[in-house]
Amino acid sequence: MTTLPATVTERIDLPAPPSARASDTTDASVSLGDILGIVKRRMLLIILLFVLLSALTVGGWLAAYAYFPLWPAEAFVECISDKPKPAGQLSETTPAQKEYDRFILTQAHSVTSLDVLLEALKTAEVKDTQWYKDTPDKDLVVDFMDLVKAAPQRGTNLLRISVRTRDPEDPHIIVNQVVRQYLNRVKDYNAGEFRDEREVYQRELEKFEEQIVDKNTQITAVGKKLPPGTISTGSNPVAADYQAERATVAQYELMFTELNGLYQIYSQPGGGMSPEDMQFVDLDPKVASLSNQVFTVAQQLAVTRKSLGGNHRNVIELEKLLEVINEQLSEERQQRLAEVLVYKREQVKTATRSAQYSLMKAQERLADTMAHLADMDELLTQYLALQEDLVVLKENREMIASYISELTRIVSERTAVKIEWREQALPPIQRSFPQMFLLPAGITLALVLSVGIALMLEFMDTSLRTPQDFVRHLRIPVLGVVPHVDDEEVDIDRIETAVTDAPQSMYAEVIRTIRTNLQFTATAERQRSIVITSPRPEDGKTSIACNLATMIAQGGRRVLLVDANFRRPAIHRIFKPRSVEGLSNILVGTGKLEDLASRTSNDNLHVLTCGPVPPNPAELMGSSQMVDFIADATGKYDQVIFDAPPVLLASDASVLSTHADGVILVCRAKANTRGVGSRACGLLARVNAHIFGGILNAAEIRRGGYFREQLRTFYDYHLDDEDGYAVNHLALPEPGGDDDTTKQT
Repeated sequence: MTTLPATVTERIDLPAPPSARASDTTDASVSLGDILGIVKRRMLLIILLFVLLSALTVGGWLAAYAYFPLWPAEAFVECISDKPKPAGQLSETTPAQKEYDRFILTQAHSVTSLDVLLEALKTAEVKDTQWYKDTPDKDLVVDFMDLVKAAPQRGTNLLRISVRTRDPEDPHIIVNQVVRQYLNRVKDYNAGEFRDEREVYQRELEKFEEQIVDKNTQITAVGKKLPPGTISTGSNPVAADYQAERATVAQYELMFTELNGLYQIYSQPGGGMSPEDMQFVDLDPKVASLSNQVFTVAQQLAVTRKSLGGNHRNVIELEKLLEVINEQLSEERQQRLAEVLVYKREQVKTATRSAQYSLMKAQERLADTMAHLADMDELLTQYLALQEDLVVLKENREMIASYISELTRIVSERTAVKIEWREQALPPIQRSFPQMFLLPAGITLALVLSVGIALMLEFMDTSLRTPQDFVRHLRIPVLGVVPHVDDEEVDIDRIETAVTDAPQSMYAEVIRTIRTNLQFTATAERQRSIVITSPRPEDGKTSIACNLATMIAQGGRRVLLVDANFRRPAIHRIFKPRSVEGLSNILVGTGKLEDLASRTSNDNLHVLTCGPVPPNPAELMGSSQMVDFIADATGKYDQVIFDAPPVLLASDASVLSTHADGVILVCRAKANTRGVGSRACGLLARVNAHIFGGILNAAEIRRGGYFREQLRTFYDYHLDDEDGYAVNHLALPEPGGDDDTTKQT
């Protein structure tokens, strides 16, 4: 990997990857330095526009000062609202400031209303003004409406009435007459307005009275249906009966549940027998007799067994007798217990049915009480709602009655709006238009517009004009910027051989810079074959190819310049080769490179023309013969330069670039747009061509331009030599390599 010096890597941008070069180019940002450069380049236009616009500003101001002056006059009146709060408005619904703004704006509209202005126009004072005499009759009313302005003074109760006229004797007269007519008519306006409003509210009051009578009738009818004490206590007395019935139902439900459970217990065999029941059975005479017999036989058995032994016949008989008596006792006891259980079950069954019947009756009474309670609650709710409606109706009646009394007072006193004339209009002492601050403001605006127009023209121009355009929009490095030949101070007869005909020209120096920059784009082995192309015709790629090949050859390298433009060949007209055969003959196998390459005046530079134009140039460019030719040429020469056709017009350049080491894209300044350059780079990127960089050709030199100062300094440096000889008079040796005094990096 080659490590470049820091100064070179800062000056030469590395080529961007194909994906970056083919991306959208509209994301380039504009820096402050770019804007300053635009201003510098467009300085002449900015100065001309600034002078023109400033002259128009000053001339307009002077014309307005002399022929269209405006003299102001203004008067102030204080407006205080005495209007009562509208009926039904219990509280302020809007802020006080907003309420005031609406009121004062209404008064401002009243000042400029048509009837007030018509009355003012009828006065003798207004008719005697110069404004009235100069205004045509057909435009009098409309102009007067535009002339009189009324606006509130924020934060105060003052209303400002103003007029501006061309005669300083008119505005205060007109303002004072308008204010007088406004004062004369404002009270009549409000009195008539509130008189009609009072009649409307009077009818509303009568409606409320009728509604109050109807409500009282409804309240009386509902009150008769309510139980006594309901209205006074505000509660329903049926509620207590309802609670008592609920308690009774709950009690019967509990009793029924307990009895039903006891009945289920007594319904089971042997279930529910208590100790008392067992004692009752034991007291039965028959059971008691059998129990005594068991006791007697048991004692007798014990005595006999003790005296006679366990196996005696009497003992055995007593044991059998005891067993028989026990069986009889058990049967009798079970029979008596069954009789007791049946009795108790029947007794519980009777009690359960009685409890169930009582529960059903209690539930019926509860349902009746509940229905009655609901009816009473509905009547009580209706009664309370009627009472509330009656209260609201009475409140509205009181508010309307109060509002009607206020309207009556306003109509009688005509004081809905209190107007006081605080300050009368006085004769003007200075103009209101044009004012002095308009001059610097207009001049500043002229400067801003001038710069803005210059920037707009610059941004609207989408052509490639600067090296920055290559970096920003094409995303490729810039190898050099070639000046337009018309800007050269040295005569150049033929641009294609400028480095030979005028080696001390700025054009030749730029070619040297391109050669030097090209050397640092890649190693020598990676730039053996170079394709020079352009987006469109007339971009100057052939002249760049010829001069660059000549300059590289002057540096001591063996160079072959190949005319690969089968569409419009030009190399044969520049170098006058010895043979008309060329590249096409080699590609079809009818010639060899060593036989067809022509030597030029520079021993290190050979040229190869395109030869006869084939019918299929693109196929020849992509053939294996082209690959073999490039391998053969790079083996015989240090560098091979192809002059290819425009990349956007023919596919030859794109196909050829896939076999070469790299491509140089030449764009003519202002002749190619950014979109054209981007499409050319995109086509090369899609075939994976390596772009060494771009050359901006025929750049115009102008004030603030890209290298005007460099061009001027370059020639001044050569002309101001201490011997006093001009450059054109020097006997220059044939250049054989780079010289430190002419080398530019």
